[in-house]
Amino acid sequence: MKKRFLLIIDGMTGSGKTTAAMLLSKHFPRVAIIGMDKVKRFISDFKRGERDNLIAREIIFEMTRKYFEHNIAVILDQSFKSDKELKLYEKLAHKYSFPIYKVQLYTTPKLAMERVQFRQQDWANKIPEERIKRNISLFKNKQEDGFIVIDTTKISSKKVVNKILKLFNS
Repeated sequence: MKKRFLLIIDGMTGSGKTTAAMLLSKHFPRVAIIGMDKVKRFISDFKRGERDNLIAREIIFEMTRKYFEHNIAVILDQSFKSDKELKLYEKLAHKYSFPIYKVQLYTTPKLAMERVQFRQQDWANKIPEERIKRNISLFKNKQEDGFIVIDTTKISSKKVVNKILKLFNS
């Protein structure tokens, strides 16, 4: 397997980004897994909104840069807010000569909602249903931006991971 790379796993809320990233990490030695959900927890009173989301996004970018400096591959588990943000990561990967792989996970809005509600059933601070629906509605197919789109609706997480791993062997 390749030692240096940036793997971007984009996708709608509930599509399986975090699960895929965790499963993929078992196939790569010394890989950093970075994602919005993890970084948000660094801020004790994180508020979902522009200010704190921007802080988290800036931290993720700097973490990625620092891992690249140390020659450590990165699996980035997050949706991109804009094409401009994506271009920053592409430029960073190019600067450090890291190959970049872009995958976007997708599922039906109904299944995405069920997955999110299930995963947060034990959370004290649940995401409001309107917010989940809004996040799901923002999904935009990024195939034209070079992403490989994988529909996770009817396949297991293991099959999703196998499809992603094939990218590294091509």
